[in-house]
Amino acid sequence: IENAIVADITGVDAVSSATAIGVPVVGADLAISTISQAMAELGDRATNPVIIMNKKTYAAFKAVQYAGQFSVDPFEGLTVLFNNTLKAYDVAGDDDVYAIVGDLRGYHANFPNGDQIRIKFDDLSEAEADLVRIVGREYIALGIVADHAFCKVTK
Repeated sequence: IENAIVADITGVDAVSSATAIGVPVVGADLAISTISQAMAELGDRATNPVIIMNKKTYAAFKAVQYAGQFSVDPFEGLTVLFNNTLKAYDVAGDDDVYAIVGDLRGYHANFPNGDQIRIKFDDLSEAEADLVRIVGREYIALGIVADHAFCKVTK
């Protein structure tokens, strides 16, 4: 689900309309102020923001901090969540999203009423290896529900 959430956020247009939620974009190189610039684009309802990025991007931000001998944390004390479906800064091309700043409460998961997890047991296909395959599925609707709850950081 986390990869689907990242894909949804990165796929939304920057400008909101009467029928669509917007996710603003900050085009920025790695700098101590990059995350602060993204935070400034968040709406008032984004009160508990996090940062989502590739681990290599995290290391690159820390390298900027150490090289400049800055005593300030480039992440402003926010929780950093790692997701490798986002490109690392060093391999991201122009306009590629390399970080997301936002409040995950602006994203909603909706489970249908009455539907429960459907479980299927397959004791035949891997029987020769004395294994039983169990597959469980539950249908879920995912989507961004708050305007300006997230900000994409691009190169």
